[in-house]
Amino acid sequence: MVDNREKREIGLKAIHGARAERARSKTGRLTGPAWLAAGGAVLLTVVIAWFASNRSLSKQKDDLLAQQRAAVTTVGAEWAPLRDKIEKLTLDAAADPYKGDMVDPEAANWDFRSAPGIYLRLRKDDAKDVETLRKRAQDSVKDAFTGCLLRETNVALARGEPDAGTAPDQPWNLRQAYVATRVLSDAWANEVKAADDPIRLRVFEQQYEKAKRDGIPLAIDIVKRAQFYLLVLDEDVPEANEYTVDGGAVTSEELQQVPHPARVHIMNLKTGKELVRLRRTGEADFRFAGERAVHDPEVRAAMRRQVNNCALANEVWSAIQPKHAP
Repeated sequence: MVDNREKREIGLKAIHGARAERARSKTGRLTGPAWLAAGGAVLLTVVIAWFASNRSLSKQKDDLLAQQRAAVTTVGAEWAPLRDKIEKLTLDAAADPYKGDMVDPEAANWDFRSAPGIYLRLRKDDAKDVETLRKRAQDSVKDAFTGCLLRETNVALARGEPDAGTAPDQPWNLRQAYVATRVLSDAWANEVKAADDPIRLRVFEQQYEKAKRDGIPLAIDIVKRAQFYLLVLDEDVPEANEYTVDGGAVTSEELQQVPHPARVHIMNLKTGKELVRLRRTGEADFRFAGERAVHDPEVRAAMRRQVNNCALANEVWSAIQPKHAP
């Protein structure tokens, strides 16, 4: 009689199971050399990808810097001498002692007030060196002094453009020229060279594209058309401390709220000749008509600046053309 029962395995069942499992996995298990080979392949892939990415990044940098160098040799070659001339005049004007008032007869005969020019206003103490000058110039804005002194036509308003405002397009602020030409500087080129990832480099590419579209044409316009440089250096007075924020350093805007001496210089950019050098104090006041007085502190501060700056402009124009002063 045949016994159909399975033959009883000799030994413990767990041992037989472990042996069977090892037998099944022996062919699929990676050995040490296999693991090393697989890891090496992955590492090689990563290295190749890194070299490819780095080569692409380097090429993008080279292309961008090549465009920048081309702009430097064209626009930069004309802007740099003008910038250096303006900066030298500014530093000389801020030097002590003050050289004394001077009005060249040419100033009275030249209608510079209707000509395109460049304007800068800052504290005298912020014009001690080129680095500080360039940094502080970023805060410079046009104010009522230029609005009351100059007579440049507001082209945008004449065209009927909405929100053109009542302030003239001229003069250009030196801050605009610095911003427009930043991509031409060595500092900007060094930042591009230091960019270590595509995202950072893309930021510089966008900066250059914007400069090429807006900034560089503006720089060309300034270099070609600007005929004079108008500089105002505000001298510190203790009365301005009343308007400082949390007892901080006095700014030009705070100085403009109080009577204070200001040095005013005008230079003919075509000849390089200084035409006007004056030290004047603009002082005026305002009163409200009727019962609707303004109490907002920011509005009142702006009004103080406006009347003082217009008074300063009148003082300057009176010195340039006494017979035609407003």
